[in-house]
Amino acid sequence: MVFGDQLSPNTTILMKRQATYQSAIAFLAMVLSIPFSSCMRGELNENIPPTTRIALESINRSGENRLNSNVHLSWFGTDKDGYVVGYEVSLDNENWHFTTSTDSVFRFSISAGSDTADQNFWVRAIDNEDARDPDPAFLRIPLRNTPPEASFDNEVGPVDTAFVAATFRWRATDIDGDETIEVVKMKFNDGDWFDVPSANVITFVLEEGLQSGSSEAEVYAGTESSPRSTRATDVRVNAENTVYIKAIDIAGAESDVDTSNTFYFKQNTSENLIICGQPASVRDEIKPYAVNGFNNDYDFLDFFTDQGERQPRFWQANFARVLQRFDRLFVHTDITVFTNPATGQSASILVNMAPLIATFNDNNGKSLITTLLTPASDIDGLSGGFPIEDVVRSGGQVRLTADSALIPSLTGYPDLEPNGIITGIVPIVRSLDSEDVYRAQLTPLGNWSGDNLIGALRRRNGNVQQVFIATSLHRFTGNATNLQQFFDKILDDDFNW
Repeated sequence: MVFGDQLSPNTTILMKRQATYQSAIAFLAMVLSIPFSSCMRGELNENIPPTTRIALESINRSGENRLNSNVHLSWFGTDKDGYVVGYEVSLDNENWHFTTSTDSVFRFSISAGSDTADQNFWVRAIDNEDARDPDPAFLRIPLRNTPPEASFDNEVGPVDTAFVAATFRWRATDIDGDETIEVVKMKFNDGDWFDVPSANVITFVLEEGLQSGSSEAEVYAGTESSPRSTRATDVRVNAENTVYIKAIDIAGAESDVDTSNTFYFKQNTSENLIICGQPASVRDEIKPYAVNGFNNDYDFLDFFTDQGERQPRFWQANFARVLQRFDRLFVHTDITVFTNPATGQSASILVNMAPLIATFNDNNGKSLITTLLTPASDIDGLSGGFPIEDVVRSGGQVRLTADSALIPSLTGYPDLEPNGIITGIVPIVRSLDSEDVYRAQLTPLGNWSGDNLIGALRRRNGNVQQVFIATSLHRFTGNATNLQQFFDKILDDDFNW
């Protein structure tokens, strides 16, 4: 019995494909018959908030080991289903402040009158869905207030004597932050503490006229032209003094008291001042003529001795106050350059004085200035204070022979005769607001050429106010009578107005 014709190979393949197709249709029908679950209806998983950690779990410190009020803290956050976009920090778990940083130095405050405090700190992460950590990281920080420090810079304070004005540079710091310093105070000797202006250079000026005893002193901050209303008490005139300083912070903690070098506070006795800016040999030769010209009524300052140790460290803050006491001034200097220990800058005495002499002139002060110059002298630093625009710059050199002299351009002034051959003379170009007063009988050497002006003067309202001589007068004692007449004419006659 035959059950049917045999199938060809192609027929067999077709039947297999039909069976496979029918099976797939049956499977799809089965899948479609299963109910859809909720996740297949398009709903998203709920966002998981971020978590936050502070790098320190705790700070276990007490007593002197507590932290100062500047504390460095760091933190980090993680998010399982997104990413952290920032953080919020708080000191009370109520008021929050946003930041993208993961660390910061915090400057915490301690209540006035308290040495210690415990500061709470919270931080919470924020993720890209604006979700915040519901359980912020927390840290309790044990703090201790650190007292401030205050001190004088005695390297640039009065050396051993302060004349009319005493200037100090001071500093005050606090490890908790300099802004936590509430006040800096000073006092003289057994006087009262007083608040110090914020400028770190302060000048005390003696009460005018008093020659002994305890007095008050004016207080100047920096280069201010007017004194503060505060005055220092128990300032001892023509006697030794010590100044004290301390700082107090916002918590009421006081620094240790620092003391200045003890110094003699000297009062002026005259309205006439002689300033030496040359070696002692020159000083001793020329000073007697000036003393006689001032009729033995003078004060004296030596800015050359001990390598300029007694020069003002703070010319504008200090020497400007000194000049206010005087009406007539004689200064003799040379080209020596000194380095200021307070500023590190180098200049000659005359350059340092120039702007102060200009102010002295504006206040009707009268001055006789003699100095040595070279073609390399800082003329820009001299102009304004003195009647000089430039110096003669020429090749070769010039000299003054023993039989020549400085010849006055105005009547009433004597010839000034040298005490030998003088070389190294550098004539000047005077300023437009001045006039000739002395010319030199020069002998050129080599190819030198130029003007022979050695002295110029300025007037104010017709009166002689300033005489400037570009040479040192100790070299013109060939006729001592004439040299004395020169000083008498200017200091006692021209300046008598």
